[in-house]
Amino acid sequence: MLIFTKLRGTSTTESIFRPAALVPAFRCETWVGDVVRGLLRHVPEVLVVDDGSDDATSEAARAAGAKVLRRLVNGGKGTAVRDGLAVLLAGDCTHVAFVDGDGQHDPDDLPALLSAARRGADFVIGSRLGSPDGMPSRNRRANEMGDKVLSRMTGLPVEDGQSGYRVLSSHLLRQFRLTASRYAIENEMLIRAAPRVRKFEVVPIRSIYATGHRHYRPFRDTWVTSWLSVHYKTTGSDES
Repeated sequence: MLIFTKLRGTSTTESIFRPAALVPAFRCETWVGDVVRGLLRHVPEVLVVDDGSDDATSEAARAAGAKVLRRLVNGGKGTAVRDGLAVLLAGDCTHVAFVDGDGQHDPDDLPALLSAARRGADFVIGSRLGSPDGMPSRNRRANEMGDKVLSRMTGLPVEDGQSGYRVLSSHLLRQFRLTASRYAIENEMLIRAAPRVRKFEVVPIRSIYATGHRHYRPFRDTWVTSWLSVHYKTTGSDES
């Protein structure tokens, strides 16, 4: 476990702790129902953003108990995340848990991330690198390369910065604007949040690659997102 606390102050959690889960999903009808049911064991609200799927993703998520925001056209993971945040941050949740909808994240790992948030961490990443048995070696090498870039850019001890499994406080999320439309959303979130983070934690999660499907291409997309990270850091412009 990695913990980073800025000297300028310590983070405190709200007296009311009400997390909500945000699940971006594209063609995830096979897995999203199990994801939603698992998450509802740990959080009171799950919002699934169906990013223009042409299958029964929305129906499966709704049947499992999720609120569903359906996009008519696929816009990429970042777009789905941004649309979901607009809904959740307009409500009363104190924290947002980001969980992928394709079965790559174990909902029963979420309590560890939520515990870190309860202890005052306003940015928590679930890292697969502490127990990478199920992770293909090319994914691990690509993640390590990206982590070096992100750690230098943010000043945070980033581990598995491309992990979509994370928890951020709503207070922190309201302090910056995200613009990425695709997988660079994870990097952009770290870069935008870094100057404002008071307490940052990394907690271990399981690495699951036996189920689900991946649209992410490890080396190509790590290279692209690393360059986009420089773009966000230096210009603050939209993703191209």
